[in-house]
Amino acid sequence: MELSSNKHLVIPHRIANIIGFSLCPVVPYILLFFNSKREKGIFANRILALPLYFNAFVCISSYKTGWIFFVDAQNQYTRGNLFLLPTIISIFYFVLMVITVIEKSAEFEKNDKIILSLICFIPIIGIIIQILFKEILVIWGSVSISLLIYYIFLRESQFKHDVQTELNNRSAFEKEMDQFLKGDKDAAIVVVDINNLKSINDKYGHKVGDEIIYHAAKIIQESFSGIGKAFRIGGDEFCIICKETSREQVDSALTNLDHFLFAINEKRDIKIVLAYGYSFYIKNENESIYSTFTQADKAMYTHKAKLKGFYGRSVDD
Repeated sequence: MELSSNKHLVIPHRIANIIGFSLCPVVPYILLFFNSKREKGIFANRILALPLYFNAFVCISSYKTGWIFFVDAQNQYTRGNLFLLPTIISIFYFVLMVITVIEKSAEFEKNDKIILSLICFIPIIGIIIQILFKEILVIWGSVSISLLIYYIFLRESQFKHDVQTELNNRSAFEKEMDQFLKGDKDAAIVVVDINNLKSINDKYGHKVGDEIIYHAAKIIQESFSGIGKAFRIGGDEFCIICKETSREQVDSALTNLDHFLFAINEKRDIKIVLAYGYSFYIKNENESIYSTFTQADKAMYTHKAKLKGFYGRSVDD
């Protein structure tokens, strides 16, 4: 009677293995392109998704061929000759993902890195257990847990990031500033403002204005990559917080910003003009981090006034 009952589970057992082995590389693949640049994402996704499609094909074929696994008529499970294929593809994505996370490590907070580590290592632990103990099927369960944690992580990230620019938003900025009231780190506060945005919106429409905001954000992020965290704190205003940073590093980043602006404006009819200013916060010397922000904001308006004379037109908005 028990043998007959097991026979009824053959098909569900095979399907469960197909799903588990097919989804095994999906989590590292998704994480690989977390927060990836949108202009490169579509092409890169299509190319690097090919191993996923191949893995899914082999796993589905295993229903009959037994390439990855085989469940016989008595519901007995055995490994196939290509059993390690999903594992190898998963490791491939994990390696690429780790490289990507290291490159973007400055953009993540400490708690974010802990969560990302959990998402990475839970499937790895599941894979190791699956290899060592073939009777224990844990790949599907470990992938499910990682997907759940990743979903929660994405939902939390939505509250910290500006959708239009992909930078940290005003809420994240306020939280970051408040940390200085509790800590002992020095920092440079850089304020950047887009000139003439209101005039551009009125003359060319908000779609053009939104495109300028997006490109300005990318220029700011690229210029301060590795030394500061960029925030969009208003419609056309940005702030970069650079912890434990020298004046030379800030000046170098702003020089890079000017170079990026010059390069992109050579190809544009509607120029992007950015005014900026900065000030340094030194613990126990400055009144507060917010007074440092006010000084940086004043320095930005001084630069804005100089640009007004240079370009010979209003830059007040």
